[in-house]
Amino acid sequence: MSRRTWLTRAGVALLSTTAAAGAFAGPAQAASMGSVYMEFDSDGPKVTYVAGSGKTNSVVVTGNSSVITIDDRVAIKAGRGCKAVKGDKTRVRCTDPKPIAKVRVGLGSGNDTLVNKSSLRLHAWGGSGNDRLTGGPREDEFSGGAGADRLYGLGGDDRLAGDDGNDTIYGGTGDDGIGGGRGNDREYGGTGNDGFGQGRDTKSADADLVDGGAGVDGVSYFHRRKAVTADTDNAKRDDGRKGEGDTLLAVEDLIGGWGDDRLTGGNGPNFLEGQNGNDVLVGGGGNDWFRDTYGGNDKLYGGAGDDRFDTGAGADLMLGGSGSDTVNYTHHSGPVIVDLDGVADDGRTGERDTVGADVEHIFGSAYNDVLTGNGGANLIVGLAGDDTIRGAGGNDVTAGGAGLDRVYGEAGDDALSGGDVTDGSADILDGGDNATATGDNCVVGTVVNCEYSKPFSVPVLKEYGEL
Repeated sequence: MSRRTWLTRAGVALLSTTAAAGAFAGPAQAASMGSVYMEFDSDGPKVTYVAGSGKTNSVVVTGNSSVITIDDRVAIKAGRGCKAVKGDKTRVRCTDPKPIAKVRVGLGSGNDTLVNKSSLRLHAWGGSGNDRLTGGPREDEFSGGAGADRLYGLGGDDRLAGDDGNDTIYGGTGDDGIGGGRGNDREYGGTGNDGFGQGRDTKSADADLVDGGAGVDGVSYFHRRKAVTADTDNAKRDDGRKGEGDTLLAVEDLIGGWGDDRLTGGNGPNFLEGQNGNDVLVGGGGNDWFRDTYGGNDKLYGGAGDDRFDTGAGADLMLGGSGSDTVNYTHHSGPVIVDLDGVADDGRTGERDTVGADVEHIFGSAYNDVLTGNGGANLIVGLAGDDTIRGAGGNDVTAGGAGLDRVYGEAGDDALSGGDVTDGSADILDGGDNATATGDNCVVGTVVNCEYSKPFSVPVLKEYGEL
C-alpha cells in the first residue's frame, strides 16, 4: 500500500453537516416517532433509520447483509421492507432478497448514542447535541453535527467528522480520515495510515490536538487561505495559522494551504506539499518527497536522505543536501531546460528555477527538453518529447524516452538509451569520452563512440513509500 493512502482519507474535511442532514431529511421523518425503511441505489439495498425529532436516542444496529435490526429506546415505525419485532415497539427488523449494502442513521437534537454491532458499513449523522457514535468492523462514516461529540471508528477505513463543537475522535484500526471541524478538538488516529483534515479558516483560535499514532499519518491544511506553519517536531501549540495553536503528534506528512506556508519535516521520511503560495518546505533527515506543483516562488530544502522534488510554475529553489536527490518536471505543461549547476536558469523559459548542484537526478517533461547533468553520477530521463540530454562528467545513466532524442554521455563510463524502441535508429546516442577500459554502454538508437551494447533498466518515478 502506498504511503499516500492518507491523502484520500483526509478528504473527510469536506464532509459537511448540511450535506449530511439533507441526506436524512426524507418524508419518513416524524415528530415523535423514528422511522426505518429500505432504500435502493446503485450500491444495492440499504437500511435507513431517521430518529424522531426532540428525542434522546440510544440506537444499536445489529445483523449482516441478510437482515438488519434497529433497536432504540423510543418507538420506531417500520416502513418499506421492514417489520416491527413482535412485542417490542422500539425494535424493527429489515430484510431484502438481495444482500444489504449498508445502513444509514440520522439522529436528532438530543445527546444521542449509536453503536454499530453489525457487519455492514454504517453512515450516520449525529445532529445537534453531544453525541457518542461508535463504529463496527467495516468502513463507517460519521458526521457528529453541532455539539461536543465523541466518535469511535474502531475497525475499517473510517471517515469521521466532528463538525462544530469541541469533539473527541478516535480512528481505531485501519486507514482513517478524520476532521474535527470548528472547535478545540482532540483527534487520535490509532493504528493505520490516517489523514487529518483541518478544514477552512476560522476566526477563533480553534486549537486542535492531533495524534497520528502508529502508521504513516498526515495533516492537511489544504482548505486554508491564510498562511500556516506546521512541523512534525511534536511540540505543543505551535502549528496552524498564526495564533491557532494546533498540536501535531506522531505525524509524518504535511499538506499546506493557499497562503505562504512553512512546512517542516523531521528525521524520518516525510511528504511535504505546498499549494499556490510562496512556500518554504524543509525536509530534515530521511528520504523526503516535496510536492509544490500549483505555482508560487517556493523554497524546498532536502537535507539528509534521498529526496524528491516535484516542481511546478514559479521561480523555485531546490537544494538536495546530502544523499541522492531527484528533481521532477513531469508536471510542467511545456519544454524545460534544466542543469545541475545551482544557477537560477532552470525550468520553462523565464521561469528561473534554481536546481542545486547537490541534486543528482533529473526527470524531464513530456515536451522537448534540454537536460544536463554535472560532474557526479547522474540519472537523467527525458520521457516524451524530442529531448537533448547531456551527462557531463561522472558515470551517468541517461534515457531519452518517447520522441526523437539526442543523448550524449560525455566524460565517464555512461549508460545511454534512446528509451523508446519504436523510434529505432532515429535516436542519436553519443558515448563521448572513451578513455577508460570499461567504456560506454549504448542501447536503442544510432550509436556513436560507445564500446558495447547491453540492455539495462532505467529507474522510474514511484509513489511515496516506494522511493
